[in-house]
Amino acid sequence: MAFAIFALILIASLVIAILSKRGAVSSDMGDVMTAGGSFGAFLVFFISVGEIYSIGTMIGTPGSIYANGATYGLWFICYILLAYCVGYFMNPAIWRMGQLSGATSIGDVIGWRYNSKALQVIVAIVAIIFLTPWIQNQFSGMAILFEYLNIGVSFIAAVVIATVLAFIYIAVAGIRAPAWVSVMKDILLVCSIIVVGVAAIVKMPGGVGGIFHKVADTHPEQLIISTKPGETNVEFTMSTILFQMLGFYMLPISFQALLTSKSDHTLRKNSILMPLYMIMFPFLVIAAYYAVAQIPNLENSDWSLLAIAVDTLPNWMIGVIAGGGALTAILVMAMSALCVGGLFSKNIMGVIKPDLEEKKMTSLVRVVTAVFLIAGAIVALYFPALMANVTTIAYGGLSQTFIAVILGFFWKKANKYGVGSGIVCGVLSYAFMQLGMGGAAGMPFGFNPGFYSMAINLIVTVVISIATTTDETTLKRFEYYQMTKVVKKAKLIEK
Repeated sequence: MAFAIFALILIASLVIAILSKRGAVSSDMGDVMTAGGSFGAFLVFFISVGEIYSIGTMIGTPGSIYANGATYGLWFICYILLAYCVGYFMNPAIWRMGQLSGATSIGDVIGWRYNSKALQVIVAIVAIIFLTPWIQNQFSGMAILFEYLNIGVSFIAAVVIATVLAFIYIAVAGIRAPAWVSVMKDILLVCSIIVVGVAAIVKMPGGVGGIFHKVADTHPEQLIISTKPGETNVEFTMSTILFQMLGFYMLPISFQALLTSKSDHTLRKNSILMPLYMIMFPFLVIAAYYAVAQIPNLENSDWSLLAIAVDTLPNWMIGVIAGGGALTAILVMAMSALCVGGLFSKNIMGVIKPDLEEKKMTSLVRVVTAVFLIAGAIVALYFPALMANVTTIAYGGLSQTFIAVILGFFWKKANKYGVGSGIVCGVLSYAFMQLGMGGAAGMPFGFNPGFYSMAINLIVTVVISIATTTDETTLKRFEYYQMTKVVKKAKLIEK
């Protein structure tokens, strides 16, 4: 029964992807990458949360709380909710600059604002390098999912199915397919987590209170935040929250989701509504602490939610969890691969060959998407440890574009020399601090290295921008951006 439900969910997702092709223009770069900026609040909401809440939410969040206690739970809820506050003010500005530049990616926006093709290439290369671990994380999550649930699908089969489906989504309808499939995926994900959480409450004598009373008696350290130096102390947690809330929307897939919106008002409305998705968070916490109380010796902490599901739920519900978990992974793979395809085709090849026809560019997007997915699958199957170190620095690398974006809105003097140098120094310094200095343990006050690398990025950007001349086009684009506002029907006019 579990396998039948799992297969039915994947088939249904494929049908939804095919139906989403209606209105798509396969030869138009804007349509393939951002649906021509035509999504309303409903689809923008689901595509945004679709790439935020991946398989790591279902498996990694309760697993990390199980292993590390309250520190991880505090970090998870705080940085996401605070990021929505940042997005309320920043996302409409990103969208407006995207409209002015005709952007389909983060590389387009930054390259246009600072009048630099070279900067487009730098941003694209950084994004492609650090997006690679995103796909590996999804494959790793699927390995855990199918290993524990044991519904008759091997990891090799799961990887092949996921790779094929992710490519079909993109090949059929560009970004429209992941957007519509996200609706189904998010319903399954939230419902699965709530059901497991409720099952834990029902099974535990005393319910929620019983769970936390037992944890307090048997594992009290799991309910506090440590003051010891390292990656579990207060300083590390707070600096990580600050750093990641600023860089949240700088992930290329998050940035691209913003450009699908048909208006800035839609993005502002979604920033208000998106915290509602966190209704699942209390159930993740309850499931994690139930596992701490009742299943204290799990071989792998990431099994915590799955162990509760297998122990308490009927076989058909296991199929729902497997299907929902697989879809969360497949959608992030599809979005990441599409983003890489667009960045390579337009922001790298489009710069190298300025006369590249749009039709050929969109065809190249699909080719690069396929290559990226296949390469990711091969690494996941045969070299699973290869991405381990890169994964630890992925978020820090992708977040370095925050300084370029935020200064683009507020500082006229910022230029391509400063911004480009800042991004490179931020990425390299973060990689060195994370890999060469032992991460937070080697940092003053135990802060997240990302906090320091972003500060280095800012200082380098400001100093070099002041020391060099800002070209006239960059100055005029800043002035033009400041002189525009959004009116009805998403038209931009001068004040």
